[in-house]
Amino acid sequence: MKVVGYVRLSRDEDRENYSSIISQKNIIEEYAKLRKWEINIIYVDDNCSGYTFDRPEFGKMLEGINNKNIDIIIAKDLSRIGRNNGKVLVFVDKLKELGIRLILVEEANGGLDLLKDNYDILGIKTWYNEMYVKDISRKIRSSMHMKQKKGQLIMGNFYGYKKVKVNEGFKLVVDEEIKPVVQMIFKSYIKGLGYKKICNLLDEKGYPTPSEYIKKMKEEGGKVFKNNVAHNWQTHMINRIIKNDIYIGTLRTKKRQVRMIKGKEEKVPLEDQYVFQNHHEAIISKEDFFLAKEINERRNKIKFSGKAKYDYIFRGLIECGECGYAIVGCNLKNYPKIERGYNCRSYRKYGNKLCCNHSISEDKLIFIFKEFLKDVREDYKEYINKIKLVKVENDENKCLARMRKRLYLEKEELKLILSKKIRDINKEISNEYKNIIEECYKKIENEKKEKILKLIRDIDEFNEENKNKFNNNLKSALQIFDNIIKEKNLKREEVERIIDRIIVYKDRSLEFKLKVSIDEILEKYDIKDEL
Repeated sequence: MKVVGYVRLSRDEDRENYSSIISQKNIIEEYAKLRKWEINIIYVDDNCSGYTFDRPEFGKMLEGINNKNIDIIIAKDLSRIGRNNGKVLVFVDKLKELGIRLILVEEANGGLDLLKDNYDILGIKTWYNEMYVKDISRKIRSSMHMKQKKGQLIMGNFYGYKKVKVNEGFKLVVDEEIKPVVQMIFKSYIKGLGYKKICNLLDEKGYPTPSEYIKKMKEEGGKVFKNNVAHNWQTHMINRIIKNDIYIGTLRTKKRQVRMIKGKEEKVPLEDQYVFQNHHEAIISKEDFFLAKEINERRNKIKFSGKAKYDYIFRGLIECGECGYAIVGCNLKNYPKIERGYNCRSYRKYGNKLCCNHSISEDKLIFIFKEFLKDVREDYKEYINKIKLVKVENDENKCLARMRKRLYLEKEELKLILSKKIRDINKEISNEYKNIIEECYKKIENEKKEKILKLIRDIDEFNEENKNKFNNNLKSALQIFDNIIKEKNLKREEVERIIDRIIVYKDRSLEFKLKVSIDEILEKYDIKDEL
């Protein structure tokens, strides 16, 4: 006779750890000892939810059942087998069909052998076990949701930030060792380096990858990092850092959610996330973050492929006005002297079948670009001051709109609370109970009023900060124009800040698109320069 035991423990279900692994084993072994049974093996699933049957040791036990290597299974109670009503009942029926005894030592006030004993309320018991785990899951999700709504740090590790315990919660503190790495990633990306080149640069300098960094943080806190560790930088890591506004002091909570127990995790739309501006110290300026965001969106939008050995100034910024493909950097001449320039990618790959030759040298493009900036700068100084601000302002306006929406909703909720309080008080005859109702509602009202006042302060601070930032940017916009015009060697970073794209047509005429729409300026100047 082959006897096995089964033990399961879930940290979420057994909040007080009332039924530890050791105590469950002792119960099983004591039961077998009294009957002089020898236990072949005790299967142990530690920290596994009973709602799913996809558990490592439970799976091994199922293999033993299917191979007819098990005659008796001993467990502490039915909830250890599982808390999913339907799956538990199917499992019990399967054991009965195979003639396998499932003995639950502490079930039904004295033990239960499901093969021999008649247990009429089995379905009710399994239903209750399922309701229990669902209730626990609901309470945990509700608790997490409230913490997310308040902007509390629940979980997660952020590259470049340390989570420091403060009273009952945590706060994010900049890790000074990693701060230069994050700043270098943004600076390199704005200068025109691609993800792969940045990865190679980081590897050469020996900077730790995000998983290496998190593993180190875990170990310093006495915890084990269970995930795989990447020892080389990869492009998706750069992509995540570039897009993460945690580095400008913004905290986002409720970014992912699970609707069902052990269900698939899904992303939450940006408009449904909770956003907290100025939550912690920033590593990157907002201007650089939104500039990197613009560059990223443009690079993803343009139909560009291929690798360039030479860092072309306008790489990724030029497109063909005929076929829509990227105008890529290439060597126009090799002898007697190399001449760098640009030509349509479609033409270079397929010839006259899809497009035509309309190459332009980099030196000539730089000259025409500077002349264009000189003309525009001379007559449109005030207009130029707004360049490079529009995208930032648009993103800031979205944040401001979300904050105002939250303020509106909080005010509406307060109105509903006050209306409900009035109704509840009017329904009650006893003055004593009226006072109790008043006291209960008072706490809720005060919490809601504090949230409203905080949102009002946040909106005022937000507006003041953007006002100061706008004034600072006004001082530097013209300077960027001047730098590009005067400098012999253009800086990719400054070009990125003012140019949206350059369109080259088959007659080799050029159209410059700045960060904001300048259709009126283009019409007045008719900027389509013949090469």
